[in-house]
Amino acid sequence: LKVFSMTTSTGKQLSFVIQTPWDQHVWAKFVKSKVAPFLKRTFPNKTSYTILLDGEKIMHAPPGKAAMKAAGISVLPGWPPHSPELNPQEHVWTQAEPKLRELETGKDSFEAWKPKVLKAVALYPSPEKLVGSMAKRCKDCIDRDGAMLDC
Repeated sequence: LKVFSMTTSTGKQLSFVIQTPWDQHVWAKFVKSKVAPFLKRTFPNKTSYTILLDGEKIMHAPPGKAAMKAAGISVLPGWPPHSPELNPQEHVWTQAEPKLRELETGKDSFEAWKPKVLKAVALYPSPEKLVGSMAKRCKDCIDRDGAMLDC
């Protein structure tokens, strides 16, 4: 099971399940059908958006780049490809995993498990906390010369 999640600077969240296997064309389809409409609803007065993506190659392949460009979405330039401590959304999983363990029965089918994953992600106490803590995490990372943070 793979879940795509993003949190905006306003604290709004988008999370959806991605069926595996997935590829660059599926990602481009999700950009068009889910990511772009979410950003347009969240920021109705904007025509362009800058997002942070992790280093997953599928998300940076030509079809996804083309879909993002068509929607006015650009990726934050110069961001380290593997920087979980600096990716606010990664901190959701620290909170979501214990909630998932509480929801786990061991008897669930794969289809029954998917909504539980999305529910656990949505239970993060405060999406605003993700955004608000970003400046401190960036400063800490700089102070440590890029060393891992104790998150």
